[in-house]
Amino acid sequence: MSFPVVITIRKVHDRSSLDEFPAELRRIVGAQDWDELEDFCDRHWLALPADLAAMLVAALGSVPPEVLHGRPRLVIAWLTNGDALAGPADPELRAFLRRYMEVGARMAAEFDLTADVPPATLIALGTAKLIQLRAQGSLDEADELGDELARRVDELRPLPRERSTLRPGWLALQRGLTRSLAGDLDGATALYQLAHEQARAEPLTHFAGINAAANLAMVFAHQGQQEAAARWIRTMRSYPPPMPSVAFLGTVGATIAEGWLALDRHDRDGVAAALAVTGDGTKPIEVWPFVAALAGAAALHFGDPADGLDQLERIRISRHATAGPGIAQQVLDRARADLLIAAGQGNRALRMLRRETAAVPAWLAVPSARLHLLAGDHRQARAIAAHSVWDAGTPRRDKAQLLLVHAVAALRMGDREAARGAVRMLSAVREPDEVASLATLPAAERAELLGEVELTESAAARLARARPLFPERIDLVALTNREHKVLTELTQGHSPQEIARSLVVSVATVRSQLQSVYRKLGASNRDEAIMRTYELGLL
Repeated sequence: MSFPVVITIRKVHDRSSLDEFPAELRRIVGAQDWDELEDFCDRHWLALPADLAAMLVAALGSVPPEVLHGRPRLVIAWLTNGDALAGPADPELRAFLRRYMEVGARMAAEFDLTADVPPATLIALGTAKLIQLRAQGSLDEADELGDELARRVDELRPLPRERSTLRPGWLALQRGLTRSLAGDLDGATALYQLAHEQARAEPLTHFAGINAAANLAMVFAHQGQQEAAARWIRTMRSYPPPMPSVAFLGTVGATIAEGWLALDRHDRDGVAAALAVTGDGTKPIEVWPFVAALAGAAALHFGDPADGLDQLERIRISRHATAGPGIAQQVLDRARADLLIAAGQGNRALRMLRRETAAVPAWLAVPSARLHLLAGDHRQARAIAAHSVWDAGTPRRDKAQLLLVHAVAALRMGDREAARGAVRMLSAVREPDEVASLATLPAAERAELLGEVELTESAAARLARARPLFPERIDLVALTNREHKVLTELTQGHSPQEIARSLVVSVATVRSQLQSVYRKLGASNRDEAIMRTYELGLL
């Protein structure tokens, strides 16, 4: 199944529901009914074409300052529409989001959010603060605030003076995005679905629904759930179009999903078209980790591993402030491990993977199993794959690759029945038109294993054009902990006598360990050993 890669939003707005907008706005402002004006702004939240947005900005500019000071929803509506008109060439809305966070967080500090304020005011101010916390990388604090806001809104809903539409789906959407960035994709999915359901009930306030559907497509595609991703792309397109100024941010998740669907088909042009819209992960958008994951996979399948590693470094530098724990660190580590192995830098990959002191985390199971496979440790590769493929935290995309690693390892151990069994299980975690996982198969085993794989004629043709992704073999240098310490001291220019004093051992012991290190490195002297150490990435 194929979809156009670049998500297109219809440019012709449905004016039928907006015909009364000018007269209604004049009536409300003329009557100075500020409660109704707040509700009016909420009903048209991120849903106005440019001419009506300009009309609303002008009307809000006439509201007395003392009224605006006590009504943050009017201030935020003024800010939202004013920036949309002033900056049409800023699809990432950088200036707007910065001012929205600053103004919202400042006003939130002046309001008692535990008091009986209207729920819509609570949502407007609370989500501004939540977004600010995310921008600072404080995901746990943002998640706690989101939970607190949801509880407080539920408590306040019965208030008889509450007439607002509550910006349907907005709070659930922001909580879902927080969970996405924290790496809780199951929790994010539930909240995005809630946002979609809430926004669907309101014909005008649909931005949250569009954004939620797009992000659901993104999350499902990221995990390899192609059918679910395609379904949510169709759902996103079923909404009326958003304001052009917010169209990019509202739909970028679906564009990321389209990129993954193209990559799964091994459609290089489709992936490139998606990344041309989303950027390579350095663009200042909150879902950049999901873009980075796609960009890393594209570099692995279609690019040069060294270029891909350089690209990851650019992403890391540009997004340093928000690349802490959570999905960001996971995708950067995973892409780096895959690309290091593809570049033949097995020792560097092993050193990175060994930073995990506990069991191999789900997102690194595939490169860990593959590295052992290529190093000839088939038993360990098979063990990691067999264990991780049944882990509840392993995404569908990775399960396909783990089954293939298991099959190759079993085949190389002479266990053809186990290899065939692993390949037969592939049908549960991949579609017949999917090619990307099969492209990871070593050339030596590809013909034998593909005979058991369900594959469309078109997919078979695309697979035939796929180049090998990984070297046939990787040589790992296994140093003991003591040898590693001795080698570290050696590269720092220390003599055997100095090393012996530092490690509190005899000089004879150090010389013996140095000889062992030289032998493992294929070096005959100190200079060669140091050169080989850095070539192999051992330190």
